[in-house]
Amino acid sequence: MPTTMTAVAVAIGVAIFILLLLAVLSILRVRRAHNDTVIVKRSFGRHSAPDGVGIDDVRKQDSNEASQKNAGKGRLFLFGVFIAGVIGTLTVRLWSLQLLSGEAYSKMAEENMFSEVSTPATRGRLLDCKGRELVGNRPSMTVSAPRRIASDNNIIQRLSLVLGIPKGVIRRAVNDDSAGAQADRIIARDVPMRAVAYIKEHPMLFEGVNVEERTVRYYPYGSLAAHVLGYIGPVTETDLLIPHDNEITYEMGDYIGKGGAEFSFEGVLQGIRGSKTYRVDVDGNPLAVVSESPPQHGADVCLTIDLDIQRATDRTLAAIIAKAKDVGYEFINAGAIVCLDVEDGGVLAASSYPTFKPDAFTDGISLDLWNQLTGEDSDDPLTNRVISGLYPAASTFKAFTGLAGLEHGLIEDETRYECTGSWDKYGVQWAQQCWTYPAGHGTLGLEEALRNSCDIFFYNVAAAFYEKWELTEDREHGDILQDYLRSWGFNSYTDVDLPGELMGRVPDAAWKKETFADTPENNGWQPGDMTNMIIGQGDILVTPLQLCNGFAGIARKKMLAPHVFGKILDQNGEIVVDYVPKELPIQPVFDAKNIARIEDGLARVIETKGGLFNALPVAVAGKSGTAEVFSAKDSYAWYVAYAPKEAPKYCVACVLEQGGEGSTTAVLGVQHTLAAIYGVDLGDIVVETWRTGER
Repeated sequence: MPTTMTAVAVAIGVAIFILLLLAVLSILRVRRAHNDTVIVKRSFGRHSAPDGVGIDDVRKQDSNEASQKNAGKGRLFLFGVFIAGVIGTLTVRLWSLQLLSGEAYSKMAEENMFSEVSTPATRGRLLDCKGRELVGNRPSMTVSAPRRIASDNNIIQRLSLVLGIPKGVIRRAVNDDSAGAQADRIIARDVPMRAVAYIKEHPMLFEGVNVEERTVRYYPYGSLAAHVLGYIGPVTETDLLIPHDNEITYEMGDYIGKGGAEFSFEGVLQGIRGSKTYRVDVDGNPLAVVSESPPQHGADVCLTIDLDIQRATDRTLAAIIAKAKDVGYEFINAGAIVCLDVEDGGVLAASSYPTFKPDAFTDGISLDLWNQLTGEDSDDPLTNRVISGLYPAASTFKAFTGLAGLEHGLIEDETRYECTGSWDKYGVQWAQQCWTYPAGHGTLGLEEALRNSCDIFFYNVAAAFYEKWELTEDREHGDILQDYLRSWGFNSYTDVDLPGELMGRVPDAAWKKETFADTPENNGWQPGDMTNMIIGQGDILVTPLQLCNGFAGIARKKMLAPHVFGKILDQNGEIVVDYVPKELPIQPVFDAKNIARIEDGLARVIETKGGLFNALPVAVAGKSGTAEVFSAKDSYAWYVAYAPKEAPKYCVACVLEQGGEGSTTAVLGVQHTLAAIYGVDLGDIVVETWRTGER
């Protein structure tokens, strides 16, 4: 239809042009006839020409006049064509504006009378498993301004005086591009009402400055569970380009989850923006609200985190590290504690040290603070060591390698090995020692080997695995020990619903060949690789969550995915979505008799240590570990345990970087966490100065 109307308009324009052109030609013809008459009359007067003027002069004069008249007629013709074209064009344009585009321009004119602005939605809260607020929102009077005021010294000076903020700080804030080039910069939050009133009463002195009430993300417990909760930050131009799984449309000035649960559950927490339509005057100033679509509040997410247990693990971890430094563990600098609900895999607590305060990121972190958090001497406080810290598993791994020996028939009921403190099956030059060297444990079976953490017992099991691998025709698929360890979740992601998880490593012949491809003399799988791996040393790497989930798997007899998501609540507190436990796709295979032997050995470990475990009202099963790390100046300490032993509910793992021995330092993390769970007061944390050398 529009195409047809356009064709009609063009046809009308052409017709008008032709008619105008014909009119001009008619005028020219009339004037030509008039001019011819004048010339004839003048010719009759030639006989009365003055004396001295010849007929040739008269003819010459008539010729010049005729030439000028012809030139004038040509110019008049061209002018007439030009005028006809202009009038025709204006007619077509007038037709187009009034008839063809009249409706569109009327709509545009109507739209210019209104202005639509979006209104941000309040972000949903993060709650603990009992509904207590871990992350919320609070109102705050906020002063913001566009970047252009950075060059206005007068406004900067006035803001400095009213807000009590140095001019340099204000200028740095408005020059900050972390929120995007077009977004207003936050200059100050929680502005006193006196300052708010003054700015609003003197708008001409603060042109471009905005004062409004906003909701501020609120972390009531500071750094508590910071790595689990995560943080938010201003949406950047990069964020706007990244496709999101949710259907939320972001705008500059919005905030988005950028770590931990804030990131994982962004689509639930964010909410949906609303809008307001204003009638405005010619200057764009709002006159009245015409229509309004209220924003949809983000839903609350209940996490599996238990506030009480999390407080205990945060406090315990920091205290152990501080006390250990005081008594001579000078290199201890970091660690992690994680507590799992054995029954469904829920993460009840996850502490990583050193830590940070999430609210430092809300308005875009300063360069100085960023350098403090990421510098070489910072010990990486932004790293969630629970899921991203990679460590040798040390002797805690003996629970899984021992079970592998049972399942593959390399450890039987009558299997005994003698520990003399040293083991040289592959030659004196390759001799390996037990942690008791030069003494030994004597002759012992599996349960006692776990109880005493005897390395030599497990070296013999490793030798049996290596010989079986050597006899395998298809060595690429003969890694039976490694495959069994992988079935317990090692060398793979646990599928926890937090960003940044690492998968660890279970080395095998193929891995070594690829890793050391440039040094053929080092890329062959050797007996020493197997003996190191079976005691959790060498190239094996695990995360605290992997190890804790593995022990929880032993306790519950199957592998579940750990998780921090509990349920989603609507604004009335009703459950919208509830978590359903998720089994991992690969499950370990074991005989009930075999796993019972492992559990027996783990229970004997606790009986041997006694001490603070005896103060708990339940029986516990667990294992210590002390890992040698090539680049470290001291060993890494491990302890993992679950309770109650007969009907497991809780599993706790603690690792301390350069923390010495697991049975001296890391054990305290497990003991005090379980004590907090069962309401037992173990007193102040005391780190012993003596060391046994136990691995």
